[in-house]
Amino acid sequence: MLRVVAFVPYPLGTTPSQRFRIEQWAPHLERAGIRVAFMPFADPSLVRLLYKRGFTAAKALALGRAFARTQLGVPRRDAFDVAVVHRGMSLIGPALGERRLASRLPVVFDFDDAIHLLHTSDANRAFGWLKFPGKTRTICSLSRAVTVGNEYLGEYARQFTGDVTIVPSSVDTGVYTPGPPRARSGPMVVGWMGSSTSQTYLEPFAPLLARIASQGFVIRIVSDRRPEFSFPFEWKAWSASTEVEDLRNFDVGIMPLPDTEWAKGKCAMKILQYMGVGVPSVGSDLGGNREVIQDGENGFLARQDDDWLARIRDLAENPDRARIIGAQGRATVLARYSAEVCAGLFGEVLRRAAVK
Repeated sequence: MLRVVAFVPYPLGTTPSQRFRIEQWAPHLERAGIRVAFMPFADPSLVRLLYKRGFTAAKALALGRAFARTQLGVPRRDAFDVAVVHRGMSLIGPALGERRLASRLPVVFDFDDAIHLLHTSDANRAFGWLKFPGKTRTICSLSRAVTVGNEYLGEYARQFTGDVTIVPSSVDTGVYTPGPPRARSGPMVVGWMGSSTSQTYLEPFAPLLARIASQGFVIRIVSDRRPEFSFPFEWKAWSASTEVEDLRNFDVGIMPLPDTEWAKGKCAMKILQYMGVGVPSVGSDLGGNREVIQDGENGFLARQDDDWLARIRDLAENPDRARIIGAQGRATVLARYSAEVCAGLFGEVLRRAAVK
């Protein structure tokens, strides 16, 4: 049994990045003879604190304690065979722990966002300078191997290491399954699902969403916080227990992204969720969306507002085509983006790193 310790930023089961990568790969890895032990940086109380506005002193103290605990928690050389660092051992600070870790164990560095760029939530702008985004290149150079979620991130990582593998984010195809066929009895539901921090990607598209709503479509947003938009839309509170059913109740799923360097690092997770449940999708023509969507075959890519409107109208007016696109999306996920397939790719990297 290959013994792996995985350093992750957040408590298990709380954030999409971990959930759709190393966490859901772990059971498949176990069956393949690779056992993963997780070491989260933040506990639930720290996460709750970080997403509150203010409380600067309390946040600084809690982050400092977590940082110190992580530095002291670097395992002995004989405790594991390989270490995985997902995004970073700590939410703050330079790569001190990673240096100690790499001196004891072979490290596989995994990331699925453009974390080499400074990017912070509104609630934590004061701590942006503590994120040390430059440590991303340091961790790449310290690692035996690097795994990333899309080619844009791969191009960045290859500047600092020769062993880079694209391992896409994935969905559990046994959980994300199509629902029973249903006939649409009212307006088409154009849906978006994401966290409140991801709502910033919707804001530049508010005029477009207003145009879509004005043409008789229902905009439905599933998130942990109700967004503040002036156009008519439906909001449903996100819940893990209803996530799959909420996705199935979309007629089309959308993933708009602004054309920024940060957005190019996005790995099409929403698109994969829509595809997993057989819902046709439309996504911005950049980043991971380009790698997942074959335009007009398993989904649609859009650049201009008129592209978005045309794609959505096409799906509304041609239900048979919409069903075919949804089925092709599901087939794409089964073939290339299932948790089992991606865990297999990741397992190969772990074994290679262990014997280098």
